[in-house]
Amino acid sequence: MKKIILTLICSLAMLGIYAQTCTQRLNQAEDDYEAGRLLGIPNQIRDCLDSDAFSSEEEVRARKLLTLVYIFTDQEFKAEGALIELLKADPEHRLNPQVDPAELFFLYSQYRTSPVFRISLRLGANSSDPQIIGVYGTQNTVAAPSFYNGKTESGESSYALNDSTTLSGIGGLGIGFWGELLVERHIKNGFEVGFGGQFRLSKYNVDNYLNQQDLSTSVVNQQVYLRTPLLARYTLGYSNRDKKWLPYVYAGGAFDYLLSAGYTSASRVGGTAYTQTSSDLLASNQVNKVNYSFFGGLGVKYRLKTHFLTIEARYDNSRLNYVNGEERYTNSESTFDLGYVESDLSLNFISFSVGYTHSIYSPKKLKEY
Repeated sequence: MKKIILTLICSLAMLGIYAQTCTQRLNQAEDDYEAGRLLGIPNQIRDCLDSDAFSSEEEVRARKLLTLVYIFTDQEFKAEGALIELLKADPEHRLNPQVDPAELFFLYSQYRTSPVFRISLRLGANSSDPQIIGVYGTQNTVAAPSFYNGKTESGESSYALNDSTTLSGIGGLGIGFWGELLVERHIKNGFEVGFGGQFRLSKYNVDNYLNQQDLSTSVVNQQVYLRTPLLARYTLGYSNRDKKWLPYVYAGGAFDYLLSAGYTSASRVGGTAYTQTSSDLLASNQVNKVNYSFFGGLGVKYRLKTHFLTIEARYDNSRLNYVNGEERYTNSESTFDLGYVESDLSLNFISFSVGYTHSIYSPKKLKEY
């Protein structure tokens, strides 16, 4: 055991000495470059590059130095290869017009230094905003309108059933969550496009008073959607790499496929209480599987070198009826036992999310036309 520990200590010590030696070699190579002694520089630092002995900052310095040496010794092919390796080590490497020679700027301009595409992951919460298309119910829907997420269709949180009775919504905000994975590409001047997949779990609450205060039905309708959003985005100050906070706006559309739908809670109170224990709305054909939607939002990116953190808010507007009206009254358990039928409605959502965007680079020489 002691021998193993001693061997590890010696190995670490040797690595430290070798790293210091490589740092000294790089410093000497840079001094030689300034003095015009170029030919021996590649041999001074090549071993350290091949063995990954440099720190990240030293590797960038070394690869840039090799590029300069090959440029000024007229080794064009090696200069191009060295620049590719520099851009792999430091994507979007920035040149300094006060220090870097025009020859390096010229070579740099011939290469793709921007991301080929970006991969964006977002996670967030949503609050449903059902929009009523047609009113249906087992109660007098004029005298006793339903509450959706605690409010009536007209936005009231309570109403007077008669001179002595005021009814209020019971349900909450209909909170769900969602996750999204997009592939994004910059087009030009801050305009980007993105396409990918989204998983969304959502719900809305419905409270019905069956024409009297002590007889009511409460339902929580939950949906799971698989969506394929396509968006266009404009980012303000996109090309300013010194700017940390980058606001943006976006809009798009999505194809929405319903994976599952049902009541997570469905009960009637007053009189003989009743609870519905099963409610696969897809199996009973109570809801439509396919929909499409439009959405828009705004957000801000925070730059992390070449990657980003994002915070955003959005609104999704479904375009088709969620409810299959032709089968509205065919579920006898809901209609007669629970005393509830669905109104025609579209599912809209207010959402908030946080995310991370990872840039993918593939430096290459641009084609000449």
